[in-house]
Amino acid sequence: MQLEDKIIHYTCDELIRVSIALTRNITETARQHHHLSPVASAALGRTMTGALLLAGDYKNHEGVSLRFSGDGPLGTVHADAFDTNKVRGYVDNPSLDIPLKPNGKLDVGGAVGPHGQVTITRFTPEKTTYTSQSDLVSGEIAEDLAYYLLTSEQIFSTVSLGVLVERDYTIAASGGFLVQALPGATDEDLSRIEANITQIGPITTYLRNHLEGEGLIDIILSGMHYKELFRQNAYWQCTCSRKRIENVLLSLCEQDKKDLLKDPQVEMTCHYCGAKYIISHDELVQLFQHN
Repeated sequence: MQLEDKIIHYTCDELIRVSIALTRNITETARQHHHLSPVASAALGRTMTGALLLAGDYKNHEGVSLRFSGDGPLGTVHADAFDTNKVRGYVDNPSLDIPLKPNGKLDVGGAVGPHGQVTITRFTPEKTTYTSQSDLVSGEIAEDLAYYLLTSEQIFSTVSLGVLVERDYTIAASGGFLVQALPGATDEDLSRIEANITQIGPITTYLRNHLEGEGLIDIILSGMHYKELFRQNAYWQCTCSRKRIENVLLSLCEQDKKDLLKDPQVEMTCHYCGAKYIISHDELVQLFQHN
């Protein structure tokens, strides 16, 4: 039986927040949609997991968009999380193949690049947006998100993200966790958690051996009192639709509309899921006439 992806939230005496996301199916779905290479799967899987963790951590917000724009050959890595448990994403160069690190690990930092910026946009229920950014520190995604949270949102955080890719390119494990200190957390609390986290080892190894993340929170908050707040299943989902494509076409200037009408049909492809939308000339005429 295929295990479902999920995101789980905990609090420790209302001083520490911990979120754990299991995203193997999500990352595998993205791999299939975009025909991702192993390093592209790892970069996008980490980014989508990070987006879910950030979206789910802010219940007052509807969604979060992450955009990693580094100087590496992978190009931009983009992920959107919405409704706190749905996510989608894409990379500019999905078939990128670069050498492994000397330790045999996928070189996500080399693919994304150590120089550039991470941009995060939060969407509120009131339909307002808040965008901020910070410099990349490694291109490894998790370190960059922790640096962003510290410098842009003044939240001390530990972020761990990982994707394990099989030899046949399928996803063996994917997920991660986010630990955030709230006002009132002591240096002693943070030191204890840091020491606990070192006991986990590589997150991908842990998740491969514990596909449902069992025991992970017990290690992170070992010796501390905590409670589960809520959990929900997580999904890959794209928000594209023919109606959205039509709205994009309707937003074009009059000259662009006239240019489109010179062609027998219009074909548009969704960056996120690869869905193709074909609108015939007659359909396009009718769309523009009824606007």
